[in-house]
Amino acid sequence: MTAGADIPFACRCGTVTGILHDVRPKEGTHVVCHCNSCARAMQLSGLGDTAAGGVDLWQTTPDRIEIATGADRLVPVQLSPKGLFRWTAQCCDTPMINTFGSPALPFAGILTGNLSDPAPLGPVIAHGFVTGPNGKQRHQNGGRVIWRFVKRTVAAKLGRAGKQTPFFNADGSPINAPVLAPRAD
Repeated sequence: MTAGADIPFACRCGTVTGILHDVRPKEGTHVVCHCNSCARAMQLSGLGDTAAGGVDLWQTTPDRIEIATGADRLVPVQLSPKGLFRWTAQCCDTPMINTFGSPALPFAGILTGNLSDPAPLGPVIAHGFVTGPNGKQRHQNGGRVIWRFVKRTVAAKLGRAGKQTPFFNADGSPINAPVLAPRAD
């Protein structure tokens, strides 16, 4: 099997840098999320207008992500006390990666706008939380996303990959203390 591309990524000011390893379309899921939480996270970072078309993410496992510099500046921001960890570069307020609040489920969604070259990700295969004309939200290709998430997560949990994460310490605590975002008005 041929290895995929290694893609560098960085925050807006270049303090937090890293590499997304072994990128191949079948090893992750390229999605666009239109949920209110993703839009709010972008607004909190001063990127509100960029969320209008959704937030472009590559869903994978944390073992594929290497933080090269600035790990001490990467802070998990939560929009609610039980919400996702939205790892943000504190130096320039760049949203970078989403994970669950513990390493128990090996999942990471990296914001593709921070990648030096998103081409190896392949095409977007799904859109989540799209608001229809009736105001209800729906998913385009949601079953495919869920199947790929389950397959990747189970494989990672059964192997060593499930224990390799740059976001959590060996005891399961985050590398930096979580911050609760101010409530929306």
